[in-house]
Amino acid sequence: MLTRWLKARSTASGQADADGIEVFDVQAPALNGFSNETILCRVRSGADDVQTERRLVVRVAPTDHLLFLNADFSAQYRVMRALGAGNKDVRLPGLGWYEADPRYLGVPFFTMDHVDGKVPADNLPYTLEGWVIEATAEQQRKMWWSGIEALATVHRTDWAACGLAWLTDPTRGHPGIEQQMSYYREFYEWAAKGTPVPTLDATWKWLLAHQPQENGDVVLSWGDSRIGNIIWDDFECAAVLDWEMASLGQPEMDLGWWLYFDLQFSEGLGVPRPEGFGSHEETVDRYSDVLGRPLHDLFFYEVFSGFRFGVLMVRLADLLKDRDILPSDSDMASNNLATQLLANMLDLPAPR
Repeated sequence: MLTRWLKARSTASGQADADGIEVFDVQAPALNGFSNETILCRVRSGADDVQTERRLVVRVAPTDHLLFLNADFSAQYRVMRALGAGNKDVRLPGLGWYEADPRYLGVPFFTMDHVDGKVPADNLPYTLEGWVIEATAEQQRKMWWSGIEALATVHRTDWAACGLAWLTDPTRGHPGIEQQMSYYREFYEWAAKGTPVPTLDATWKWLLAHQPQENGDVVLSWGDSRIGNIIWDDFECAAVLDWEMASLGQPEMDLGWWLYFDLQFSEGLGVPRPEGFGSHEETVDRYSDVLGRPLHDLFFYEVFSGFRFGVLMVRLADLLKDRDILPSDSDMASNNLATQLLANMLDLPAPR
């Protein structure tokens, strides 16, 4: 099916060697498919005497259950395409075509060029084993600041000139924390299905009591800004991935998510941070210099990041139960990495 589709697309675009295109070595990594599925493959093209090969990544809309509330699979492609045209400083995989017609794979999909490099693991997290903690402190430091610069590059985007104003949702309030809190409250209610999660309920009350007034310039928010969503080449950012949570808001939103996951994968797991990573204070100071203004209410945004992650865990627990990966009586929705860390951050009772 992929060969037939790629031939048709290539022919329509006037590619001379379209008839000789062949997709092969197709692989679908296990345990993906909640926000989207990933297919890895190779593409051979050209005449018999002169053939070329390239690696391709196919991102496929989820075929089972949706992880996000009101998920729009095409949104991440549109964000990446706009960035590729309007801010070439943001390092992205080369984009191919978007296919909405379900006759090929049954659902929409799009293609990206394969980018050489490594991606830190989430399971087991990169702070427990693997190439990140095995690196030297100098390499880890290089990695940390390259990631911070990649985030700053996203925030420098002229999102209006890129045609990304559609990322805002005026029905939920002003761009930024108003819209995000409105969305995640509805997301929580949808995911929990009426079953309370005491830690998230207490965290929500805290967020309402401490919600800041946002007065800074709105930036493009990557949304899922963390080390595990970057392809690294020699400990430098080679490509920024996973744009399904993109929105418009304050830069503190993304930096709070970045710092929260740094905390989640260290203190939250009871292990030390990689020694070369920049400290919280260093990172805040440098990012303040990048912005040309102090960072405001950063702890709030870190807590809100924990709440957002906690909501995702509620939904993920339900999906894993549906797939019989978790037993039906699992307490993952209420007792997980996010709720445990939130309890520590806000001095709440231990989750159960």
